[in-house]
This record gives sequence, structure tokens and C-alpha cells, in this order.
Amino acid sequence: MRLRRARLLPLFVLPALAVPLASGSAAAPQQATYKLHAVGASSGEPTIGWDPKAGVALYQSGLKTMRMRWDAKGRLTSENVASDLTSQETFDPIVFTDPQTHRTFVSQLYLACSFLAFTDDAGESWTPSEGCGPGALLDHQTVGGGPYRREAAPPTAGLTGYPNAVYYCAQSSYHGTCARSDDGGLTFGPGVPAYNTPANASDDPYGGACSAIHGHVRVAPDGVVYLPNKGCGGTPTAGNLTNSEFFGGGPAVSVSEDNGVTWTVRRVPGGHNPEESDPSVSFDEDSTVYFGWQDGIAPSETEYSKVSQAKIAVSRDHGRTWTKPYDVSSALGLKNVMFPEVIAGDRGRAAFAFLGTKSVGDDQRRGFKGTWHLYVATTTDGGKSWKTVDATPHNVVQRGCIWMQGLSNKTLQDAEKCGQRNLLDFNDITIDSQGRVLVAFADGCVGRCEHDDTVGSSGAKGYVVRQTYGPLLRAKGSYRK
Repeated sequence: MRLRRARLLPLFVLPALAVPLASGSAAAPQQATYKLHAVGASSGEPTIGWDPKAGVALYQSGLKTMRMRWDAKGRLTSENVASDLTSQETFDPIVFTDPQTHRTFVSQLYLACSFLAFTDDAGESWTPSEGCGPGALLDHQTVGGGPYRREAAPPTAGLTGYPNAVYYCAQSSYHGTCARSDDGGLTFGPGVPAYNTPANASDDPYGGACSAIHGHVRVAPDGVVYLPNKGCGGTPTAGNLTNSEFFGGGPAVSVSEDNGVTWTVRRVPGGHNPEESDPSVSFDEDSTVYFGWQDGIAPSETEYSKVSQAKIAVSRDHGRTWTKPYDVSSALGLKNVMFPEVIAGDRGRAAFAFLGTKSVGDDQRRGFKGTWHLYVATTTDGGKSWKTVDATPHNVVQRGCIWMQGLSNKTLQDAEKCGQRNLLDFNDITIDSQGRVLVAFADGCVGRCEHDDTVGSSGAKGYVVRQTYGPLLRAKGSYRK
């Protein structure tokens, strides 16, 4: 939920293809295909994690935590493993699984903090946490974790037996803060400003001029922590309701190289902020950074862009320098995109999922005629080239506009603002042990909307697309395992 802006389809199988022995083999195709799976939960902004020890995906939607398991023939079974600790009536449900430790966290936003619990056995049992760190508040929380940055590891690292750090970040008014846990998520230290404070601004030119809404925090294999932001380096605006916003600017990552003690904002040259979707960041095994966002130019503080692209850039020096942004959407005729989600695996391998439509116009206003599908782009050469496919060619994900502004002063009095808030703020993406891409998304086109293009969207039915063919994100992965 964004306080800053006020707050049965049949399964289908794509055409049959010969199954490769492994993604790294010479017979591996250059284009991935996907199969659609109904999850059994309905809510906007789903999140997903993969537990390699149990061999299952954990999917969070609303008050349900769905444990998803596929058999050797690709058939799915799923069950709700939520407990009283994870199914409180709250906003912003989040799931995160640390692939190194197999620990899965479920966070449910509650007032200025969160209910937080974790499981080490894929949902069979849950342990409660204090929920957040002092001062790490108020909205749009995110949970992540990974190894400590060794050269800056605190004395408390690993003392309780849990080897990795856990981070809880949230936004309050005009800035974002992050708190670190050194006991596996049981308790958290105080929140540290990640952007929009004098301390941040003194270290970099963008630290005090960022949007107060960020994406999901993630930790690279080398222990560097990244909090993605859709717009830094913008100009101040006046009169926002719950945030002190900045107009314009471009996508950036707030980076901590000392385990969350200090943060520096690093912007992608050539990127633009359309004032809509949160960006996404991930890393391959070499800690190469893959950063994807919705790129577009808003004409003014009170208008939104009429076209946008899914763009991604790569950094090998913790965001200090970037490759030229790569447009993975326009070659397919897409004119507007939403919900960028990035995941990486072995060296040079990454995937970038997003919603896309071929319609031009302001997708934040009533009357927008877009028909949206889910697309996935894949690279196996470190981002030099990408192959993008329609992952839901037989399933419309949304018709019409996708409202991303909540209670924004830009359009609060606008009778033509989009009324479809069904998908909320984001989707999510992960990979399984073999490197198959799994994308969690909410399908807003249900009922009559499925077959009648005059009917708008109102639902949010939970689905996962699972990769069935093409290059895997694990070089030695195999579809036969």
C-alpha cells in the first residue's frame, strides 16, 4: 500500500517443444517459454521466494502464504501454510526467502511497524520477530537479507548462529530508512536513513532529492546492500499529501558497503523517472548488478508520461558506473510498461519481467484502452543482449488503466483519474534450484473481462508463470531435474 499517494482461467501450455538436457547445452534455445499456474490466493502485489532445501516456492498474497511444489511432470500442488503469526489483518504483505540459509520471512505492515515471523522448514512452524527496527517506519516496507560485507562485518555478526544479516526498510514522509538484524530477524537495530537526509546528501549529489517510495531491498553475494529508487536527482515539489516528493530525476540505487551503517545514492545516467512503478535490482554470482525500471518522462508535476519502456542497466562496480540502458520492450511494439522485476543467477544470466501494452496514452487516467500481458526478457551474456517474450500470450492480465498514485495531490481532484487500483504496487520474481524463472503476479482481468474488451479490470487473482523451456539462469541446470 502507498500511504504517500493515499492509499478460473484455464491453465495453458505453449506449443510443445523438445526439452533440452540443460540450459548450457548447444541445443538450448534462445527464447524462453512459460506455463501459467493458478496459486489459490487473490490479492494485489504478490511476492515469492524459493526455498532450495525444501524444493518449494513460498508465495505471499494478502493473508495467505502458499507453499508451491511442482512434480517431475510440472504439475503443481499448493497449500496455505500461513499461521496466526503471518496472517494478521494488515497492509503490505511481503515474503522473502534467503537462498543461502533457507529461512523465509513473512512481514505484514501494521501501524508504524510490522508483524514479522520466519520459518526454517518451509512453513511447518513459525517464529515471531519484533517486526522492525526503531525509527524504521512507516509504510511500503521491504525485507531482505544475505551475507555480511566481510571487511566491514560488525562484532555481532553470526554470534547467535545465524550467518547472514537481515534488513528491514520502510519509507516515512519524505525519506527511507533501513534497520539491520544480527540475530536472524528476531530483533533489529535502529533505522538508518538511506536517502533524503543531510548525511546522505553530503556524500553524493542525489542523496537528498529522491522519491520517498523505493523498491525491494536486496543483498548481493559480496554483502553489498541495494535499495532501488525510481527517481533521484529531481526537483522539489510542493503540497504533496504524505511525502515531500521530487519531480523528475532518474532511477538510482541507494548502496551500503558497510552492512547498512551508511548509504550512498548512485544514479543510472540516461534513465528517466515516469513517476509510476518501483524499480528492481538483482545480482549474479559475481555480484554484478542488474537494475531494471520503467523509463518515461512525465511532462510536468501534474501530468504523467504517455509512453514508457522497460529498461535495464548493468554495473560491475557497485553502481558507480553503468552500461547504457537497454530497452527490452519497444522491439515488441510495446508502448507502456509497469511493474519491473529483475532476478539473476549464474555469471551473466538474468531475467527481467514486466507488464506491457501496445497502447499509447496516460495509463493513470480513466479511458486508457490498454490490453496488458506479462513479458519476460532474458540475458545469458551479462546484459549485452536480451530476448523478450510474451509469457502470457493467451491470458490478458489487465484491461484499461493501472492506478499507481493512491492519494496523490497531482490528480486528487481529477474526475478522470484511473479507478482501477486492483493490482496495487508490484509483482515479484525468483528462480528455482535449476534456474527456472518464476514470476508471481496478480491477474486483474477476471470474469467477463477475459473475453470482453469493453469490460475493465477489478480482480487480483494470484498466478505464477514458470519457465518450461529456454536458457536457465543456472548454467548447469536441467529441465529433467
